Amino acid sequence: MLEVTESKLAQYVVHYVSDTLVWGDEVFSQPEVMLEAAFTQLAFNKVDFEQQYDFFHETDIGLNEVYSYVNSIFDQESNFLKQSKHIATHLQSVSQHPNIKSGELFIGLFDNCLWQSEVKKVIAIVKIDEKEMFLDVQNDQNKVIVSGIDGINVKKINNMAVIVDMGPDVAPAVFMKTKKKEDVVYWQERFLKIKVADEQYHKTNLALTECKKFIIKEESFTNTKKLGLLNKTLEYFRNEEEFQVDDYIETVFEGTDPVKKDIIVNSAKPYETVISESAIFKAEKNFKRKIKLDSNIEIQVNVRDIEQIDELIEVGYDEATNRKFYKIYFQEEI
Repeated sequence: MLEVTESKLAQYVVHYVSDTLVWGDEVFSQPEVMLEAAFTQLAFNKVDFEQQYDFFHETDIGLNEVYSYVNSIFDQESNFLKQSKHIATHLQSVSQHPNIKSGELFIGLFDNCLWQSEVKKVIAIVKIDEKEMFLDVQNDQNKVIVSGIDGINVKKINNMAVIVDMGPDVAPAVFMKTKKKEDVVYWQERFLKIKVADEQYHKTNLALTECKKFIIKEESFTNTKKLGLLNKTLEYFRNEEEFQVDDYIETVFEGTDPVKKDIIVNSAKPYETVISESAIFKAEKNFKRKIKLDSNIEIQVNVRDIEQIDELIEVGYDEATNRKFYKIYFQEEI
């Protein structure tokens, strides 16, 4: 996990990438505190640091453009501006599709980042293709002046890459985020040219995602049954060494109809793999364990056995009040 709370933005530059490149010809350093905090949030916002990628090339890793440019910066920081322009030029060359928008390209070199308790240098690359309208309110000589300005929302997801210098003779670790699923082709495959470092983690994560998606969207399942199936899914992944979709269906759904089975097989079979424990740990934090009601009430459920859930929680309808209800059975309060 990358820790950036004590990081320092050593150098940064902003170019504009469109049909015509507009260079930022000045490298900035040591920004004031608020600006540095904004750039830090822009650079690392919502990046998944558990999903690592590696640079690759079919014949020679030295021919991977971004790999070569960032390594040149890590080796000699005085190369920052020159190499940042190379990065912008390369991005422009892979952004010729009409659906890829023009926008600002932020490139920053951060010092004092922690990777597994070791201090590392990090390069962040962020492509911003949308601005928002912000209200600028100022009190000038007891007079309130309001104006609208175009600006960048640093909390918004953009196409991003975070590249960690792992030291001499060790390939950098790469993490990335795309704004839209469709951007993966141009951002991951064409621009960065990276591949998943841990294939088992990647496939386990996708398999869990597809299983969860099916259970949540299936309208024939009640909320309590969905909770039970989600818990049973996690239990399956905890207990098995490999994810095999037919075995998963037989274990979790027990005699589901052919239509439902085909949906699960078609979506999850490509991700059959040796199960990654770290992917399960991540999924456990995101799997639904609550029933949310429109009366601002949430029922937290940590029971793993679906049969036990059905015994403990009963769903009903009160004709007198024309409302649904849950009845919960328990031995004692804790």
